Amino acid sequence: MHKTNNWIEFFDKKFFNLFDRSLILKELVTQIRYIIRPPAAILEVGCGSGLTAVLLANIGYQVTAIDTNAEIIQKLKRFELVFPNIFFQQMDMFHLKFVSKNFNVSFSQGVLEHYSDDDIVRALVEQKKVAETIVVDVPNGRGKLGDYGDERTISVVKWREIIRKAGLTIIRESARGMSRWSQRNLRLFRWVENSWLSRRFGENSIFICKEV
Repeated sequence: MHKTNNWIEFFDKKFFNLFDRSLILKELVTQIRYIIRPPAAILEVGCGSGLTAVLLANIGYQVTAIDTNAEIIQKLKRFELVFPNIFFQQMDMFHLKFVSKNFNVSFSQGVLEHYSDDDIVRALVEQKKVAETIVVDVPNGRGKLGDYGDERTISVVKWREIIRKAGLTIIRESARGMSRWSQRNLRLFRWVENSWLSRRFGENSIFICKEV
């Protein structure tokens, strides 16, 4: 089982700010907006820094964000004072305590790659119970690993197989992140991040899934 008690210091690093996260996660937010518009009900599983939930709440979604780490949730409660449409709650993603199909969309970003195949399936099955659509944003082995702890190298093909094992069908795919190319020469390659190349060959795959 992946340990989550050492993530507080990580989420305090300088690149976890709203501006940078909005740029990095632009394609993820775009895909969620493509599925359904605000004020739809969104569940974020494993919210970490909480900044993705804040981005979605600012757009107008009704956002519930959960994390198993109580200290993380306590720190994020401050955002509830600013956004009436956001709620943070400590909860285990393997035991979601919500009403069946309570959410239009459930998503996770940078979470599942830290778990075994069987645990990933368990987590997706839980999300399938409470949401109509599931969005998975995960590294796909095209970029470097090691920046985010114990994440695994899982190919796009393998991700598709795991998702199918959870009883889901992929209705749409995209990708994001070409930093290993664009950062080498920003003057020449800055455009790559927002191009079709990133959506086709990016380091993170985004899978939009429905129950079979």
